[in-house]
Amino acid sequence: MILIRGIKGEQYARKIKKGIVDCRDVLSTLLEPPVTGYEFSDYYEKNFVKAAAALYGKEADIHEPEFLYDLMIHYVVPHMYLTYFHILNPKSLEWLDSFEDGDSFIVIDVQLDQLTQTAIGHEYFGAQMAYVDTICELEQNGYNPFQAACMVSIEDLFEDKTQMIPWLRLYNTLAFALLCREKDDKFTDIENEFRIIAYDCPRIVNGRIQQAPRPAVLTGQTGMKYKGVLTAGMDSMFESNTYVFRDLKKSLREIIAEEKGMVTLDSQFKSIDIRDISDNYRFIGGKEQCAEFIKKSLASMPQERCVNKTIQRTYRREDIPDAVFTKSHRDVEY
Repeated sequence: MILIRGIKGEQYARKIKKGIVDCRDVLSTLLEPPVTGYEFSDYYEKNFVKAAAALYGKEADIHEPEFLYDLMIHYVVPHMYLTYFHILNPKSLEWLDSFEDGDSFIVIDVQLDQLTQTAIGHEYFGAQMAYVDTICELEQNGYNPFQAACMVSIEDLFEDKTQMIPWLRLYNTLAFALLCREKDDKFTDIENEFRIIAYDCPRIVNGRIQQAPRPAVLTGQTGMKYKGVLTAGMDSMFESNTYVFRDLKKSLREIIAEEKGMVTLDSQFKSIDIRDISDNYRFIGGKEQCAEFIKKSLASMPQERCVNKTIQRTYRREDIPDAVFTKSHRDVEY
């Protein structure tokens, strides 16, 4: 499968030469949609917020102070990242028209897993978007291929495989929303998106959950900035950028409460090694070079290459009497 991505800033696009692609964190995007110039990125993940709210049994208002605080100290939500590619198809030249002349482009010939038709890397996986009128058209229960992909992407992190089950349930619940695009008045079938979801998966060390701290800058609705570190499960201290006040340090909970939930978070990026899913990737160049690449590729479409990263086995219940079955996700009412 040929994937193309347009990127503002040639220096960022050229990172593909080392097999590197950057993914932006989801939480900061929800709080303040970035200006990317990409025509198809001006919708955001309301269903992701609904899924996250379901974890707490709350209403899906991301700026409700208690809910926002819960999200910021969560072990998973601030540590999920996303990037998107366009799947090469006969409408790709129309897709290219939405970009500016100064944009740069990269291409990846991704090797999909034969069974799941997903791309599986280390702490990330990719899948083609589902385009529906409403997310309720999709089935949460049963087998979803991306769930197997998610499991394979983190299983090497756990010596005791049962320890990854709680994280799998969370990732599967949240990824279900991220891999669905509800059609609206801005929808066009030119989009044809392939998303990669990456994460910093928590580890279990000496029986305790550990998550990497996340440096953060919070900005209030008044423009006040607070610098600190988001630490999972803790009310971290942040320092103000102003010297007008005596007490420069405030807790995360205090800041969110004082700003009535109207805060934004600086974006963080996770670099993923694209060599996990491809041995053929490159920097194309500018818009003109990308157009030539698209024309040439459409004239002679390369054969898709698959790999075997998952296997399917059938067991009889009577052969595994000690097996314990657990649900792969949390049910969410969309």
